Amino acid sequence: MNYQELDLKKPVEPDDYKRCSDYVVKAIESIMREAMDSKRNQIVINTNLKRGIPMENVNKIAGPFL
Repeated sequence: MNYQELDLKKPVEPDDYKRCSDYVVKAIESIMREAMDSKRNQIVINTNLKRGIPMENVNKIAGPFL
């Protein structure tokens, strides 16, 4: 099968997509800014690893939390 034979659906963007998208982005920015300003933007991960997490692997554990 080649690309020209595929029956692809084109996404339909609602008329108010831009307005809704702008609202969501501003809401998320507001939440993040408020958390940073109030010093509540720290994520503490407690593990039962006796020797801690090697820094080169911390993203493998912290990433799913974020």
